[in-house]
Amino acid sequence: MIHFIPESAETASELPGPYAEAVARLASIRQALACVEQFSGEAPSDSMAEAKLAAAWPCASPAKQRVYDVRSARAAASAAAALETLAAQHEAGKAPHPQALERLKRELGDGISSIDLLFSL
Repeated sequence: MIHFIPESAETASELPGPYAEAVARLASIRQALACVEQFSGEAPSDSMAEAKLAAAWPCASPAKQRVYDVRSARAAASAAAALETLAAQHEAGKAPHPQALERLKRELGDGISSIDLLFSL
């Protein structure tokens, strides 16, 4: 099963600061989007979402951090499901439907955008 939560406190502490897990989770979601984009033959999109999150996290209110947790958990679940589906289809020798890839890209992109907007305000 694919998931985007660090395996241990040791893994989470590889990034400095109290926001290490938050930044790692967002980076994982962006990597999933890049994977889907590459699978559909596109170049990975560019974003500064992790940098914005890292800069804003230390002074973010607990409420904003909880909203981030909810939004990132939703986006991570979508990313995991998308990658598992793509992997299963690839192993079965099937190509994913182009419209399904577009929907996955849109959903993952929307999830990242909602997080990005939260820390851009």
